[in-house]
Amino acid sequence: MTIKPKTRLYICLMTICLILFAFVSYSPGVTTTVWEQRSHRDFNAGKPVNVSISGKNQVILSRELISIQGEIPELSVWCLAQDSKGNIYAGTGDNGKLFKITPSGEASLLFDSPETDIFSLAVDEQDNIYAGTSPDGLIYKIKPDRVPETFFTSGENYIWAMVFDDMGNLYAGTGINGKIYTVSPDGKGEEVYDSSDTHIKSLLKSGKDIYAGTEGNGIIYKISQEGKIFVVYDTSKREICSMVSDEDDNIYVAAASGETQPSKDEPSSPNVPRTGRSNQDIASSIYSITPDGVVKRIWRCPEPLIHSITMDDGILIAGTGDNGKIYSITTDGEWALIADSEESQVLDIHKSSATGELWIATGNSGKIHKLSPDYIKEGTLESRNQDASIISKWGKIWWESNQPEGTDIVFSTRSGNTEKPDDTWSDWSQDYIDDTGSTITSPPARFIQWKAKLTSDDGKTTPVLNSVMVAYLQKNLKPRIAGIRFSSGNERNEGPPGPPGGGNEESGKGNIQEAPLKGTNDIKWQSRDPNGDSMEYSIYFRGTEEKNWKLLKEELRDTSHSLDTESLPDGTYLLKIVATDSPDNPDDMALTTEEISDPFYVDNTSPVISQLEVESVVENIITLTGKVEDAGSYVKKLSYSVDGKDWKMILPSDQILDSSIEIFSIKISELKSGEHTIAIKASDATGNISTEKTVTNIE
Repeated sequence: MTIKPKTRLYICLMTICLILFAFVSYSPGVTTTVWEQRSHRDFNAGKPVNVSISGKNQVILSRELISIQGEIPELSVWCLAQDSKGNIYAGTGDNGKLFKITPSGEASLLFDSPETDIFSLAVDEQDNIYAGTSPDGLIYKIKPDRVPETFFTSGENYIWAMVFDDMGNLYAGTGINGKIYTVSPDGKGEEVYDSSDTHIKSLLKSGKDIYAGTEGNGIIYKISQEGKIFVVYDTSKREICSMVSDEDDNIYVAAASGETQPSKDEPSSPNVPRTGRSNQDIASSIYSITPDGVVKRIWRCPEPLIHSITMDDGILIAGTGDNGKIYSITTDGEWALIADSEESQVLDIHKSSATGELWIATGNSGKIHKLSPDYIKEGTLESRNQDASIISKWGKIWWESNQPEGTDIVFSTRSGNTEKPDDTWSDWSQDYIDDTGSTITSPPARFIQWKAKLTSDDGKTTPVLNSVMVAYLQKNLKPRIAGIRFSSGNERNEGPPGPPGGGNEESGKGNIQEAPLKGTNDIKWQSRDPNGDSMEYSIYFRGTEEKNWKLLKEELRDTSHSLDTESLPDGTYLLKIVATDSPDNPDDMALTTEEISDPFYVDNTSPVISQLEVESVVENIITLTGKVEDAGSYVKKLSYSVDGKDWKMILPSDQILDSSIEIFSIKISELKSGEHTIAIKASDATGNISTEKTVTNIE
C-alpha cells in the first residue's frame, strides 16, 4: 500500500525543516516534541475496537464475525465438522451436546449425550457423524435420521481427536494414558501406540500418513500405512494443540507451553541435537515441517495460547486465547490480527469445503460465528496516553495512511491531567480530517490521547493507517535549587549548613554553620529543571548586617564554584544562588529562581594568646598561666613546648576546649637551673594558629 503523495511531500518538508532547525539552534527548551506512533507495539498499547494490527505495523478494519441464528446455551464449543450437504456440526461442553447448523446458519440440537463434553468430531463418506467424548472416553456414531449409538469404548477418559485414513479406519487420540487407537468401520478398536505422554491432543491426515501431537512433552509422531511409528519432531513446547497441512503436504503445527518449563533448542532439522535446557520458554508458536522433515518456526504468537489453526487459500488462520483473537499468518511468517471475538477462546476453526467460509467456535462463552471475507464498516483505535511530563500546549496531529476510494480515516483528541482518562478530561474533539496537519483543539494539559476512526462504505476494502504524529510544547517551568553547602579540600565542612533558606534573610539570624570557613572552599548546590533545560547560575553574597547583594560570579554552567574567603573580612555572610534556563529559552520565556544559604562565618584570624605569667617556681617546678581568645570561632587545641622540644597538650581550667575564650594553668617540672623558653601554641576551629612565648630563669 502507498502513502498519499501530498502526505509524503508534507512529511519530507517537515523532516527537512526539523533537521535545519536542529543545526541552526539546538534549544531543548523551545523545541517542539513530536510523539510518534508507528510500530505494532505502539498501536497494540492502545484500545482497538473492530480494527486489526498487522505484523507490518498497519492498522486496518477487522474482518466481520457473523453469529449464527439460534442459541447454543453451552460454555464451550469444542469442535466443528461438516457433512457433504454443507451442514456444520458442533460438539460442546459442559453438557455434552451436539448441535447441527444448516448452511443458512440455523442451529438446532441433534444429540444430547450423557457425557459432559464432546471434544472431537469426524464425518465419514456416508455422512455418519462420530463424536468423541469425556469423561468416559466413548465414540458415538450418529447415522442420518437414526438414533445415536455407542461405536467404540476406549477405556480412557478423553477422546481428544479423530481422523479417517484412506481405508475408512477411524484414528482416535486419547488421554489420560496418551494412547492412539484405530477403529475399523464395524467398530472394532485396536491400540496403535502407547506414548510416553499423557494425552494425544491432535491428529492429522497428510498424504497417506497420520500425524499425532501430544500434550506433556509436545512430540509429533508420524504413523505410516504399515503402522510404523516415527518421531517427526520433539518441540520445546508442552502441547501440540492443532495441526493442518497444505496441498504440498507441508505440515503446520500450533504448539503451546501451557506452563513455564525448561526450553529446548529449536533445530532446523529433527536430527540436530539439543545443547541445553537453560532458558524459559512460555510462548506459543507455529512451526512448519516439510515432507523431508525440515522444521522451522514461522510465527511466535503474541497471545498466550493457540487453540486452533486451519489453512485458507495458502494462508494460516489461527484462533487464540485468552483474548479471543484471530490471526492470519503467511507461510513466511507475515501476520495480521484479522478479527477479535467477544468471547475469550477461539477453540476451533473449520473451513467449509462447499463454500470456503470459515466457521469459528468459541469458549467462554460458547458461540459459533462465520468469518466474513468483508471488513467491518467502522472501527476505532484509541491510543495509549502520552505523558508530556508537565502541562503542554498541543500543536498539530498528522498521519500517514492509504485510503482507497470509499474508505476514510479521521482523528479526534482529548486531554487531561490524570494518568487515566476520567470525567475531568476534556471531551473528544471534533474530527480532524487533514492528514498533512490538523491543529489540535484539546486544551493544554499533561496527558493527551488520540482516537482514529476507520470507515469503509461497502466493507470490500479497508483504509490502512501506518503512523500518527502529535506535536506539543511543554510549558516552561522554573528551575529548582536546593542543598547549598561548602567543602574544602579535606571536606571539613560536610553537608549543607541546613535547609535552604533556613535562616532569616533580613535579620541574618539562623543556624550559623558550625565550622567557620577559611581559605579556599567549594560552594556546591543541587539543581533541576522540570523541562530538562540547560541552566546558568550567578552567585551573590552579603554580610548579615548588610542590605545589598554583591555579585561574586556569573554565567556559571557548573553547580560548584571555589570561594577564597581570605578576600572577605571575618564575619557572618549569606550566599544567594540564582539559576536561569535562559540558555535554552528566548529572553521573553526564560525563567529564574534563587536560593539563599544558611548564614556562614568566615574566620581568617588566628587566636590571641595573652596574660602569660609565671605564678610560682618551687623546687624546679614552675606554674604558668595564660589566656587564649578567638574572635571568630572556638579554641580547638592548646599545647606548649619547652626549649624547642616536643609539643605537649594543655587542657584549660574547665578541662574542655569548647569556647572562644579559654583560661589555662600548667605546671612544668624537672627543669634544670638556668634560662628556659616556654612556647604556647593555640589553634581555632578553622585551623588558624598563633604562638607566643615567655622566658623564665630557674636558680
